[in-house]
Parts: sequence; structure tokens; C-alpha cells
Amino acid sequence: MGNKLKIWFVTPQMTMRPKEYNHFGDRESYSIYLARNATEGCQMSIISLEGARKNMSVEIVNDCDAGFTVELLREHYVSCDGALFPDPVVPNDTTFDLEEMKSVTYLINIVTNPDTKPGGYGIKVILRQDGEIYGEYDIWVTVWNFAIDHSALMETAFGMERSFLEKICKPADIDECYKKYYDFMLERYHICAGFLPYDILDARADEYMNNPAVKSFRIPYNAKPETVTAYYNKLKTNPEWLKKAYYYVVDEPQCMADYERIEKAYEFIEKYHPNHAQVVPFYMNPRDGEGKKAIDLLSRHCKVWCPKISMFKDDYMGKFMLEREKLGDRTWWYYCWEPGYPYSNVFIDMDNFYHRTIAWQQYLYGINGMLYWSVNWWKHGSPWDVTTTVPELSNYCFGDGSLLYNGDEVGIDGPVGSIRMEILRYSIEDHYMFSLAEKAFGREYIVNEISKVTSCVYRYTDIHWLLDDIRRDIGNKLNEYYGNC
Repeated sequence: MGNKLKIWFVTPQMTMRPKEYNHFGDRESYSIYLARNATEGCQMSIISLEGARKNMSVEIVNDCDAGFTVELLREHYVSCDGALFPDPVVPNDTTFDLEEMKSVTYLINIVTNPDTKPGGYGIKVILRQDGEIYGEYDIWVTVWNFAIDHSALMETAFGMERSFLEKICKPADIDECYKKYYDFMLERYHICAGFLPYDILDARADEYMNNPAVKSFRIPYNAKPETVTAYYNKLKTNPEWLKKAYYYVVDEPQCMADYERIEKAYEFIEKYHPNHAQVVPFYMNPRDGEGKKAIDLLSRHCKVWCPKISMFKDDYMGKFMLEREKLGDRTWWYYCWEPGYPYSNVFIDMDNFYHRTIAWQQYLYGINGMLYWSVNWWKHGSPWDVTTTVPELSNYCFGDGSLLYNGDEVGIDGPVGSIRMEILRYSIEDHYMFSLAEKAFGREYIVNEISKVTSCVYRYTDIHWLLDDIRRDIGNKLNEYYGNC
């Protein structure tokens, strides 16, 4: 549509910075493939190559009688040491002005439900200036005839801090605020915060513990026999509650004294809550325990194994985790302010491709859960203003522990998501699709397909858009399989 204003669509795996332009030519349409009960998207960028543009707006026209909805999310920019990167995704932010050579990007999500009709559909994206249509663009949607089962997705345990919600959001009711953020993560992103919105002993917690989408929840640790006993007495009334519940007492043991603390806590809890599950995230062998390995020291205490992803650089960890899974243990892994590239992580300045490969690598290694330390570590200020979240560890670690935004900054009563969380949602659903493919076509098939994109925790294809092709091929093969069942 002319030479001075450019509109193009790209894969969600690309991080579209404000001056990014035209990596793959003028692509003024896009094709999205997804299962029923799933979400998948694309990005639409608009840039003025000459002069500013005022009073622009975007509209989605969805006349399909298929039973899916379309989300339009504006990607806002935050500063990473002066460099702008997209991260907050704001809904219903459909009007904008264009500065010269500074693009505006939208994430367009297709959201299906269990009853969405499989098939091919078309929707329109309409761009206006001063109320007049500037251009119309096509998004072609293919809905596969299999569904993502939200009750069978991987386990997640992401920390969320009440104190920072209270500090930054300043809610009238912190409990209601925490619940709003908890529900947002669970319902939108399939992610469980560590602690439930209500204490386990509160009858209101039962609804969450009964919810099949809630795969895990943390038991508050209190070194009082009567408290541990009270939690256990309630949880044991429902075997499913007991399966989901875990203790998290010691984080990242580094020396033998830390393992002594783990042993002491284990013995105490076990006395009043027999056969309890405890998670101990770890990333190293004890520095003062010559010849001792973390996995040996934890073998008595852990039923939820959670090494840092960087430990999988050695083959023994992957093999060990598979052995523990066969023994009935739960297998998780975790990220934090490290590792950085070439490992996947969820830093703001890391390309979206690496966020998407997180659950791909989990499936490759047979890992069924993901732990992350915090989604709102706003210790040093508002996430809209401060992205260097752990300066005591690194001045160049952007967005670590901060995956959500406080909505009051943009007139929203509640949380605002991030492009990183949107990509994680896609990845978690991919993980389930891989399980369907393994059941249909065998483990060797799906490992070979994933390995075309990422063959281990530090190796990837140089062609990042290949991920879309591999995902589409797997989905199309499943679509054909289920069509013949």
C-alpha cells in the first residue's frame, strides 16, 4: 500500500523492536494453524518510512461461524539499559500515532475452544487513518480436529509476591488483588502461582485444589507440629490434593550446611506429614563436600526433582531424571537470572524464539514441570520503568523474575501480560501436542521433529522460522491421524 507506510506480518517467534522492519519482505497476510482449545498468533507491524502519522487504528473483522475469538494486543516497549524492547501486551489498545521510523506492533491471537469447528477460515485486519480505511489484510486460520486438554498440561510453579503487589498496585484488598493475578496466570497462561489465593485450611481453597488445571500448590512451611499436622489432616482427605501439594523449604543448596537444613526440615515435616513431597531447586554440587553430588544428597528427600536447566549440559542429568520419573517422582527444571544464551530463558531482550523452545526442550528431555522463582519481582520499582530487576546479581539481566505488569499504569484494574508469557502459553500447549504425537507415531518421531529445531539445551537451528514449519507439520500429521480414527 504505497512506499511510505509499510505493514507486514511475522511469526510470533521474532522479537519486533521499534525500528525493526521487513525481515522477510512485504508479507501482508499470514496463516495460523492451531488445535481446538488452544491459542496461537502472529504479529502485525506498521511503520512510517517518512513523516509521522496521526489517528491510526486497527480493527479485526471475524465473520467466521467457527466458534473462535480473536485477541488484539498492543506490544508496548520498555527500556533495557536504553534499548527499547516489546514486552507488555495491552488489550483493546487499538488507536495509535506513528513516529517516523518507529514501528507499532500488535500480537494477534486466535483463541479456540473445545467446540470450535475444525477447518479453514479467513479473518480481516483493517487499518484506518482518520477513520478512513487505509488497507485490509488477510489472516488465514486452520483449526485442526484435535484438542488441547488443559487438565493434562505440564506442571508449573511460578512464584508471586504479595508484598510487591501491595507496594506497586496499592490495592484496597491485597487478598483480592493476589487472587486476580493468580486467576489471570492460571486461566490465561496455564501457570500456577506457588501459593493458592487462600490458605489451604480455608474452605475457599477447596475450589482451587479441586480444579484439574491447578497441577501444583505450595504448602506454607511453619515449624510448628500443630500447623503441619493441620495441613496434612485436610490434604489427606483427598488423594488428588496430596498429589499436587509440595513443600519448598531450602532454595539452591550450595554447601553441606544447606543439606543439613534440608535434612532437618525433612525429618520434621515427615514426622507430621508422612510421605510428603518436597522440591529443592539446585544447580551445583556442594562446594565443601568433596566427591559428593547433589543428586545423591537429595535422593532421600526429593519427590519433586528440580535442577537448573544448565545442569543438563551433562548427559548424566537427563538420564538421572528419566530414571527418577520411572520410579514415580515428579521431574521439573527451573530458570532464574541465569543461564543466559545459548540456553533458553525468559529475558526481555532475548528473542521470542528462545521462549518458545523452553517447553520443546522439556519434552525432548522428558521433563514434566517448570519452576520459576517470581513473576512480579518489583523490588526496585514499577516493571514499566525498571527492567534491571536483580542489579545485585547483574546489571544486564532484564526482566528476570518479572513476567507481569501492573495494569493500573494503563488504566486496567488487574494484571497486564507480557509477550514472554504469551509465547510460554504457546509453548506449554505445544508440549501437550507433542504428547499426542508420541502416542500416535512413537517417541522416535517426535524427538526427531523437535531436534530439527533444538537438539539439546544449548543447540538450535539457525533458521528460527523453521519452528513454525515443524509445528505445522506435526499438527497436520495429527489432524490427518485423528481424521482417520
